Formats: sequence, structure tokens, C-alpha cells
Amino acid sequence: MNLLLILWRQRALIGVLVRRDLAARYRASALGFVWSMVNPLLLLLVYSVVFTTVFQPRFPGGQPYPLFLFVGLLPWLFFSGTVLDAAITLIDNGPLLAKVMCPPEIFPAVTVLSQLVHHLLALPVLIGALALASVAGWHPFPWTIIFLPLAIIPWVLAAGGVAIGISAAAVHYRDLRDLVGHLLNLLFFASPIIYSLDGLDLHPMLMKALRLNPMVSLVTVYRDLAFAGTVPELKTMAFAMGVGVSAWIIGTLVFSRMRDGLVEAV
Repeated sequence: MNLLLILWRQRALIGVLVRRDLAARYRASALGFVWSMVNPLLLLLVYSVVFTTVFQPRFPGGQPYPLFLFVGLLPWLFFSGTVLDAAITLIDNGPLLAKVMCPPEIFPAVTVLSQLVHHLLALPVLIGALALASVAGWHPFPWTIIFLPLAIIPWVLAAGGVAIGISAAAVHYRDLRDLVGHLLNLLFFASPIIYSLDGLDLHPMLMKALRLNPMVSLVTVYRDLAFAGTVPELKTMAFAMGVGVSAWIIGTLVFSRMRDGLVEAV
């Protein structure tokens, strides 16, 4: 509660820093914020070409596969981008943190919100692709996408919790910055993003391990609403929310234990 209160009190400063971060990302760029929509569009076009003309994926997944993959990648890119940026945010903002009396909590919050803006700007591309697939008869339009905010909430909580914990830990343990990328790669392939767990023919023990991955529920809820056109099971939705809340609680506890020495460590 203290963390949320601090963030609420500093909401004006957080808004300024988010705008600064977004402006810096596309400084001297002709398209500016339009790149937030162009990038996912180009990504979708590349996947469409590769997975329809170059080779057919052999692992189970929905059809059309490029769209199935794209729906899984969008929330993952938000999550992984947030975590990677969070691993360096306090270190990069060290001078500002040392000279200005501002709580360190705001910097991982800025990272989450900046990545969330990019994710939201990519959603029109997703909706347009789904509409095109529906018109072409490739895939029915999932009207359940109107409930997508319910799937985004646990992703934001999970990303926020991991981000705030990683941001503090990376200040005290500098090797963590290099390790985070490798851990994310492992988590990516252990999560049903490029494949579906249904119909996956693996050893029973490996399948059980994959299903224990907490990211499974997050991906499933998002994909059910944005691709399959079905309402997720209540227990799956509850588990996804539980994952998000648990990640948030653990991350804030880690941050609170390391908070006192952050300014000196950066």
C-alpha cells in the first residue's frame, strides 16, 4: 500500500517522465510515435511471409498461424521489454536519483507505463489484422476482444512486480542485468507463445513442467479473448490474476528490502 501511495502522490512526475521516455525513444525519427504501430505491423507481415511461403510450423497452433503467433507475441513483448528496461532503469537514472529528491519507485513505474503505451498502440494493428482475416474467411473475428482489458491487467501486474523487483536487485547485483535476457529467452520457449500446449507431443513429465509455468495462464487468457473468440475458464482467469498479484507482492517486497541502499549503490 505504501508503494501505491507513493506512486499516486508522484503521478504528475511519473507522467512527465513517461512522456520524456517516449519522446527520447523516437527522437530525430520522422515517423515518431507512429513506429509503435509500424513495428508490430512489419512484424506481422514478416511472420505472415515466413510461415506461409517459406515453411510450415510443425508444432500445434491455431490457424492462421502468423496471427496465432502475433497474438501470443504482443503481450510477451510488453512483458519482456518492461523487464529488460527495468534491469537498467535505476542505474541509467542514477544522476537524477542522486541529485533530485524523488523516490526510486517511480522509475520502474515509468518503464511499465512506457511499454504499456507501446502495447496499446499496437492493438489497432491486431484488430485490423483480425478484421482482414475475418473478411478473407481465414479466421472468424473474435468479438470477445472487447474484454481484452481483463487479460491485460494481470500482465501489467506481473510485469510491474517483476520490474520493480529486478530494478532494485540489478543495482546491487550488476551481473543480473546480463542474466535477465537469458532467463527471458528460457521463459519464452517454456511458454505457449509459438505453440499451443494442446496437442503437443512431449514426455508427460515435461508437459507437466510446462503446464506449471505461471505464464501459461497469462498467455491463455489473452489468446482466448484476442484470437480464439472464447471466454476463458473462470479458474484460468483467476489463476492469471493470482499470478499477477503474486508477482506484484513479491516484487514490492524485494524492492522494499533493498530500497535503503539504492541511492548509494547507483
